[in-house]
Amino acid sequence: MGTQRELSTVKPVPRSTEGSTSPARYMALWVALCIAPLLLQTVLLSDMFTPDSRAFESPMTLFLLVVIAASLCVITSTFVLLRAIVTSTPELAPVGLFFFGVSILPLAHGILTPGVWYTDNPATMATALWAIPVGLIFAAPNLLPTPLRRRFLPHHWRNWIALGVVIMTGIFVASIAIPHRSPTFLPGGTLEKVVAVISIVGTLALSYRQVRLAQIARSLGPLAIAVGYAFVASSAVLWFGTTPYSVGFWSAHLLDICGVLAGTIGILVVYRKADDVSSALSPILTSDPLAALELGLEPVVHEYVADLEAKDPITRDHVVRTAELALQVGQELGFDGDELRHISLVGLLHDVGKLDVPDEILNKPGRLTDDDFEIIKRHPITGSARTFESPILAPLTPGIRGHHERIDGCGYPDGLAGDDIPVSSRIVAVCDAYDAMASTRQYRQGMGHEKAIAILREHSGSQWDASVVEALVRVLHHRHADTSAPALDRVGRDPKVVSDQRVGCDCLPRELLEPASR
Repeated sequence: MGTQRELSTVKPVPRSTEGSTSPARYMALWVALCIAPLLLQTVLLSDMFTPDSRAFESPMTLFLLVVIAASLCVITSTFVLLRAIVTSTPELAPVGLFFFGVSILPLAHGILTPGVWYTDNPATMATALWAIPVGLIFAAPNLLPTPLRRRFLPHHWRNWIALGVVIMTGIFVASIAIPHRSPTFLPGGTLEKVVAVISIVGTLALSYRQVRLAQIARSLGPLAIAVGYAFVASSAVLWFGTTPYSVGFWSAHLLDICGVLAGTIGILVVYRKADDVSSALSPILTSDPLAALELGLEPVVHEYVADLEAKDPITRDHVVRTAELALQVGQELGFDGDELRHISLVGLLHDVGKLDVPDEILNKPGRLTDDDFEIIKRHPITGSARTFESPILAPLTPGIRGHHERIDGCGYPDGLAGDDIPVSSRIVAVCDAYDAMASTRQYRQGMGHEKAIAILREHSGSQWDASVVEALVRVLHHRHADTSAPALDRVGRDPKVVSDQRVGCDCLPRELLEPASR
C-alpha cells in the first residue's frame, strides 16, 4: 500500500482537533467476541472435561446436528453466490465462497459420522480439518492488496465462483463416495496444528477487514460478518487436542455453525429489508470501503449533497468524485477505519459553502472579478459554519475550513502552513485540485490527466503536500480504468434519506486561474 505514514508532512491529526468520534465500540465488541470463543475453546481443551467426555458420545446427535445445520449453511451461502451472479456484484464472490466452503465440507463431515450411515473412516476428520483452509483459498481475493484486488475481481469473479463451487463440490462428492481413500487426521498432530494456525490467522484477518468496514460504515452489517468469521476461526482450536465427543468437540461444532449462520443470515436479513440487492449486499460484504461508507452516511449528508445538486449539478458531481478519490488516497497513506470515514466526509462536504455563493458567480462563464473571487473565497468559512451547527458534522469543521490552505502558508482563510493544516484538508486539497483540472465543466474543457498531474507536481511542496500528491499519483496509476459512475453516485439521490426541503474551482495555483478555473 505504498508508504504507510512514513511521511514528512502527512500525520494523523489528533481527534480533538481533527474530527470525528472514534467508533471504538465496534472494535471493542469485535475483540470481545473474538477472545471469548477462543478462551472458551482453550479451556475446554483442558483435562478437567476429559473424564466425562464419553458421556457426550452420540453419533446420531452429531449426525443430525451437523447435517441439518450444515445443509442450512450451504443453502444460505449458495443464495449469496446466486445474488452475486444475478446482481453482478463481484464483492460477494470471495465471502460467499468462504462460507460455502465451511458449509459443504462440514456437511460431508456430518454425513460421514461413524455409526450412522458409515463405519469408521478417515474422511470424517479430513473434511472437517480442510474446510477452513479450502474456504480461505477462495476468500483470498479479499486479502490481496487493494490494487491487485481491483484488477482481479472485476474480470474474474464469475470464473472464480465457478471454480470454487466445482472444486468444493468435487471434494464433497469424493469424500462421501470413497471415504476410506482419505489420509488419516487426528487432533493434536503436528500437521493438524499447523493447519489450525493457518485457519485461525487467515480467518481472523478476514474478520478484521470486516470490522474496519463496520467502523467506516457505522453499521452492524459488516460487524456481523466479522463475528461470523471470528467464530469459525475459534472452531479450529479443536485441532490442538480435543478428542471426539468431548465438550470441546461439541463446542467447536457449535461455534462453526453459529459463525456461518451469523455471516450468511446476517447478510440475508439486510437483503430482505432492502429494495435494491446490490445496494444492500455490496456495502456489507465489499472489500472496498467506498461502498461501506455510503451504507453509513447520515441523512443530513445526503441532504447537503442533494442541495448541491439542486443548485449546481457540476459541483455535486465534483464533490462526489473528490470524496471517492480522497478515501482512496487516505488508504494509500495508511489510514483506515474512522480516519478514512472522516477524510471522505470532508471531501464530500468540502464545497458545501458554495450553497451560499450566488448562482451568477458560481456559474459565471467569464473571468471572475476580484470582488467575485473574494465572495468565492468565503465558501470554506460558510461551509464550516454550516457543519459546525450539526452535532453529527461538527467534527468535520476544521477539515472543511482548511481545504484551501497551502503548505507554504499562502492559502486562505487562516493562512495555516505545513502540519498546522488538518490532514483531511491536505488530502482533500490535492484531490479537489486534480478533479477540477482533469474534469470538464460547463465553462471549460478539462485539461486531462497528464497535465493535471504535471501541475500538481510542479507546485508540490508549496501549495500542496508533496506526500499526498505522490500518493494520488500511485492511486491513479493503479485505479481500475472504467467509465462507470462513481462509487458514491447514489449519495444525495436516494429519496428515502433525502428530505423534500432544498435550500468555478478556486483550488489551482493563482497564476493558473483563468475564466474556467475557479
